[in-house]
Amino acid sequence: MSQRPAIDFVDILKQEGIPTTEAELTTQLEDDVEAAGSNISNDSDMSPFWRWVKSAVVAPVYYLINTVLALHVLPNVYVATAARWGLELKAWELDVEPKAAVKMQGGITLTKANVDDDVTIDEGSIIQSPPIAGVVYRLFVLEQTIIPAGQLTGIVPCIAELEGQAFNLAAGYYSVIPEEISGIVSAKNEPDYITTLGADVEADDELALRLQNAFTSSGAWHIDDVYRSIIASVAGIRSDNVFFQNQGHVEPGTANAYILMEVGQTPQTILNDLNTHIMTNGHHGHGDVLTCKAIVDKPVIMKAEVVLVSVIQDETKAVALAEVENRIRAVFRESAAYQKMTRTRPQSRFSLSLLGSEIHTNMADVESVRFTVDGQVQEDIISALEQPRLQSLIVEEVTP
Repeated sequence: MSQRPAIDFVDILKQEGIPTTEAELTTQLEDDVEAAGSNISNDSDMSPFWRWVKSAVVAPVYYLINTVLALHVLPNVYVATAARWGLELKAWELDVEPKAAVKMQGGITLTKANVDDDVTIDEGSIIQSPPIAGVVYRLFVLEQTIIPAGQLTGIVPCIAELEGQAFNLAAGYYSVIPEEISGIVSAKNEPDYITTLGADVEADDELALRLQNAFTSSGAWHIDDVYRSIIASVAGIRSDNVFFQNQGHVEPGTANAYILMEVGQTPQTILNDLNTHIMTNGHHGHGDVLTCKAIVDKPVIMKAEVVLVSVIQDETKAVALAEVENRIRAVFRESAAYQKMTRTRPQSRFSLSLLGSEIHTNMADVESVRFTVDGQVQEDIISALEQPRLQSLIVEEVTP
């Protein structure tokens, strides 16, 4: 995830020779008064007149420099440091619409108890995830749906309880039916179950990245940034999660755009809509053939051997091991839980020692954790143009 720079504008003003402290402003005022030929002699610190002059001049100038200029005016001149209101003004200038929050929609596969029965699923029926970091993600059936006799399973349209990308859970998470649905024995979200991506209100950093990209996408030729701007206009897709392949085995005049989601897999329905928008509806450069694809998966078989503190009850032990598993799954983008955990991503080196350190930092019950990947003890997972995904994960306690 790209980060905006943190700039100390007070320090920049100081480097430019602008007085930024009350002492420096007082000295500047005294020098200016003397240079102007003032004959005032009662200029000691104890002089009531001179103290009044300094408070009337120095205090307002100090406020204007250190508060108004350094904290409000200068930061909002630049996309890199602007606050929300400044970013929204910049967005208007560049004809960029900040993305609103969206509720995820998708189809959940339900399995019947008896294949020969007609089963009706009422609108508003609930399907949810198990708790993830203490949060249960609930979906509601959008409309009454009938799974006819002779059909063991059926897909029912659902909508998330709330807006947000956290509801874009990976396949298999929506498996709990909290209130009995007559005739239904199980629920599951299959891969590509999402029809509308859930999205948070576009964060300041994400909007800043799109505005940064808008400058380089304003030319007539369709370079990468033009397509990045088009793709990132979709709610739920970050501009720094779009990766282009336009060299190597790709034919001249063609390119691929691989899209990574912050949570879960990239839905095929979203890819189909993007490809239609770009190629069929004419939003492509002259002669260009651009295809949007899901980022290629790099399957990872992982085992985590966990040493817990010696004094721990069995119930607490089970909770700790479950949390370790949930943290690892979040790191591989299966959920939005544990936001402070570093995520895997394409074209990067993911440190397993950092993963262990972050688990240690946040879990007092864990004394040690060792990872094996694909049957071998490794220090890093190195990714090319691919996203590491858990093919299998085993978390087990071991004795020291």
